[in-house]
Amino acid sequence: MDSKTFNTGGVTIRFECGEPPADHGFFRLFRTEGGEPDVRVRVLRQPLPAVPGSDAPYTSRKRRLVYNGAVYSYTCFADPAAHSLVPYACEERRGEETTLFIDYHPDSSLRLSRRSELPSGLTDYMLFDSISLPDLMLENSAAVIHSSFIAAGEDGLLFAGAKQQGKSTQAALWERFAGATVINGDRAAVRPENGGFYAYGVPYCGSSKICLNRRAPLKAVIFPEKCGCNSARLLTGFEAFKRLIGCVSYTEDDPAAAALAVDMAGRIASSVPCVLLRCTPDERSVQTLRRFLSGV
Repeated sequence: MDSKTFNTGGVTIRFECGEPPADHGFFRLFRTEGGEPDVRVRVLRQPLPAVPGSDAPYTSRKRRLVYNGAVYSYTCFADPAAHSLVPYACEERRGEETTLFIDYHPDSSLRLSRRSELPSGLTDYMLFDSISLPDLMLENSAAVIHSSFIAAGEDGLLFAGAKQQGKSTQAALWERFAGATVINGDRAAVRPENGGFYAYGVPYCGSSKICLNRRAPLKAVIFPEKCGCNSARLLTGFEAFKRLIGCVSYTEDDPAAAALAVDMAGRIASSVPCVLLRCTPDERSVQTLRRFLSGV
């Protein structure tokens, strides 16, 4: 039995496979060895479980079904020729046991993504694409947050919030004008640790292609908003919670995952300074935020 173990956001996940998964993407940066995993996933190369509702046409890449005391989460790839989505994996969760079924044929001309050519057989990408990673993280006291994560000296800062409001721009400005390091341009994991919260790099980084396996004490979560001038103010707990919950990743039609996401967003909002930054796309915004954070 081949196995591959990863640690992301302080959560250790071990995949136990009948064949060695090939390295793919940034996942190799998060490999680890030894120790007891927090999550153990048994991987089987065989036809997907056929439960009621699994044979209906797919309109999105993911489908979650509950049947006979287990939760089945199907993952699809796009078939451009047939203009349809085809399920290739199913995560079965029965209590604390997780089994991942993979039914992908490497001799097929179909690919999981039009933008990436995958090698034959299992890959890291397949494994992580097919599990409910944000939910597994929440169950192990960590939350995946859509944000740009930087390390400024010893401090971790997250630029989070709505699309097109300058998260990546502000992270890049801090790198240019404040000597910060961008750890991840698109996502970060946050978990309570040592009496506070820490931010972690994760293997997903979107189109930014910036991905490092590092962590830092979380100094603040900043919500940038484009503006013609620069100002910063501390958000109240409720204001911070409303913005944070929209950035936490979880399966929205899973009540248990939603409850964990709400709890984690509330804990972060009540413990970590959350800042509304109205900003311009230049050095002045960095100066404004640095001055503000020095007094927090």
